[in-house]
Amino acid sequence: MAIAKPRRLRPGDVVAVIAPSGAVDEARLESGVRVLEGWGLRVMLGDSVRARHAYLAGADEARRADLQRMIDDPDIRAIFCARGGYGSQRLLPLLHLDGLARQPKAIVGYSDATALLNATVSAGAVAVHGPMVADDLASGVTAGSAERLWAVLSDPDYVWEDEVPETVRPGRAVGRLVGGCLSVLVAMLGTPHALDTAGAVLFLEDAHEFPYRVDRLLTQLRQAGKLDRLAGIVFGTMAACRGVAGVHPLDVVREFFSDAPYPVGIGVPAGHDPAPGERRNHALPLGVRVAIDTENGRLAALEPAVV
Repeated sequence: MAIAKPRRLRPGDVVAVIAPSGAVDEARLESGVRVLEGWGLRVMLGDSVRARHAYLAGADEARRADLQRMIDDPDIRAIFCARGGYGSQRLLPLLHLDGLARQPKAIVGYSDATALLNATVSAGAVAVHGPMVADDLASGVTAGSAERLWAVLSDPDYVWEDEVPETVRPGRAVGRLVGGCLSVLVAMLGTPHALDTAGAVLFLEDAHEFPYRVDRLLTQLRQAGKLDRLAGIVFGTMAACRGVAGVHPLDVVREFFSDAPYPVGIGVPAGHDPAPGERRNHALPLGVRVAIDTENGRLAALEPAVV
């Protein structure tokens, strides 16, 4: 599948901050926006970013209208999600994402935004699994995570590499990178937006999941056929998940994939990080080709995310 890449970001470019999911804390929003402005970007806030409808940042139509307007506006060069929570999956049937293949721009987020990111890749455009404005950027990310995000979005020659500290199944493979939050991906099964994993390198991570729930989620992916034709699979640190009776969710992963016919590794520092201060959340462009090498503990991009 051909994948459309956005033009590189430069200081002075206009970027949007939208809230496709949960309601946003005002102080954290302002703090995160200051980080983007510190990179020299001009920030446009969506109309519903400060709205609240129960646990959502405004009603579905308001959030949809915000996001569609930012997608269609040629002056907006990238779209940052304010936070996760829940709600982006509700918008997918209401959005027209095909314009992103003709006029690509990076949509950046993770957690609940996993639904939106992978729908963007399915529409033929790169999306970026990475820090969110009123979450990680507001709380503070490590210097390496901030530099990584900016490099992914601004450098047309930048190809990244991450250590994969633990090998479950040794091997080497190449494929397009897809994935994100495990529970969100499972919630998309049985819908028109379910993830296509054939030939892909699948990245999975999650937060606040107990071992038996990780087992249930992986079992559902397996029974849906989504683990059958992978090139390889790599997990995040899963540090925000909880163990029970001496069993950690990663113990489930180790057993579940002990006989997998493709490389499996654990420990990429991307996604949820429970650290109270600076968080490690490395940006992962989805839709680009990557190489996984669990024999040498590496996950590496084979192409940049922007042009």
